[in-house]
Amino acid sequence: MRPQIVLIASLLALPAAGCESQACTLIGCVGTFAVFLERAAWTAGEYTVTVVADDETIACTATLPLQCDAPPACPEASQLTLGVEGCKLPPAQHKLGNLEFRQGKAPKSVSVQVHQDDVLLGEGTYTPDYSESQPNGPDCGPICVGAEGVTLTLK
Repeated sequence: MRPQIVLIASLLALPAAGCESQACTLIGCVGTFAVFLERAAWTAGEYTVTVVADDETIACTATLPLQCDAPPACPEASQLTLGVEGCKLPPAQHKLGNLEFRQGKAPKSVSVQVHQDDVLLGEGTYTPDYSESQPNGPDCGPICVGAEGVTLTLK
């Protein structure tokens, strides 16, 4: 076990691309902006989450109870992920997770509507305040863009 710990520590100290004068770690970026979906009880039905990010409309769909082999809820090209949680748990524990924009997508305006079987559960409009960070230190890539997430409480 001890040689593995030394190997991991050694790999983290290796210089990364673009870091000639210092040792850089290899920490990556997380999503740019997230909307945390909260609901007291997630019930069976067809859920549609419609997001307008700047001028682009993105529709994500999921059905509860979940199927573990279901395709992603959002179109891949949208750079938006709708988390689904609990497919291997009893159906009463299935739920929608968070909406998260991946790096490379940092919309200035985000509107979200969540429907279950065509009934509006909640909506919100947000203007994320993005900042840049360098998790591996100055002069080390990547440069990450992110904003503080928000919570959308659904009925």
